[in-house]
Amino acid sequence: MKTGLKTNIMKEKILESAIDLFYKAGFVKASIRDISQKVGIAKSSVYEHFKSKDDILYQIIIDLNTFVVRELKQAAGMHDSPLESLRAMIFWQVCVTTEKRKEVKIYIEEQYQLPPRLRKSALKGHRQVYKLYYDKICEINQDLLPDMNRIAMAFANFGMINWVYRWFREDGEMTIEEVAEVIIRIFFNGILKDAYLDDNQKKISES
Repeated sequence: MKTGLKTNIMKEKILESAIDLFYKAGFVKASIRDISQKVGIAKSSVYEHFKSKDDILYQIIIDLNTFVVRELKQAAGMHDSPLESLRAMIFWQVCVTTEKRKEVKIYIEEQYQLPPRLRKSALKGHRQVYKLYYDKICEINQDLLPDMNRIAMAFANFGMINWVYRWFREDGEMTIEEVAEVIIRIFFNGILKDAYLDDNQKKISES
């Protein structure tokens, strides 16, 4: 096996172990020693791949952000209508909570543990995701939107989506797809004019 491939495999093992530990214990309580023991390597071996625990956290955040941005763009690109694109984006990001629950929790709760330089870079990634939603809202026919601040709309949507990982349970009363539909309905009911909703609510909910 080539050295480069071995290195990549080991980095992935370290990240997977760190994700599990950061999720369960929190970034502050989980140590490099804990990570190395979970992987089954010497503590010094971790430093061959990452300079510090901060760098491990940063990599986890950046990897998730890259994944989310790519998939949101793909979801949005499947539709010509800004409304349908926005719906697809929200639906995808809510549903991915079940697949990436650990990473999402770390992404939202632990980024503030990063040192200023890395935190600033990580926040740029957050803004990328926010901007995708903001831009899509601004693409909607303005005659359909009430006189409300578009920035507030985007952050309200962002907030609903980001909170799902805290309360959703896979053994609960709702599936994640049903949760996504509820959030879409709540958000659309909040940003679209009543006349449009009266004429199109059935179409939106079934599309």
